[in-house]
Amino acid sequence: MIQNGWVIALALADPFGELRGVVAEVLTVVIQITAALLALAIATGFLEAQMSFVVGAPSILSALWFKIGAVIICLVIALTAVSISNTLVSILF
Repeated sequence: MIQNGWVIALALADPFGELRGVVAEVLTVVIQITAALLALAIATGFLEAQMSFVVGAPSILSALWFKIGAVIICLVIALTAVSISNTLVSILF
């Protein structure tokens, strides 16, 4: 009987354990999607820069600097996403 009491006590000690795991998995998937979109943005930016250079359209090439800045901001967010998500999970649960 005492052994069953310990099992119940351990189960009640962390009521948000499964929810914390689900939230961590969802955040992992979101981080992976963000990384894939970042890679796609880098690839399309490279192709866009090459095509605008070949065609000789400097306006497209100058507008590309805004996209490069946005990709750098996304890179910083993607690199810090794991620590941000861990902090959010620990604060909320």
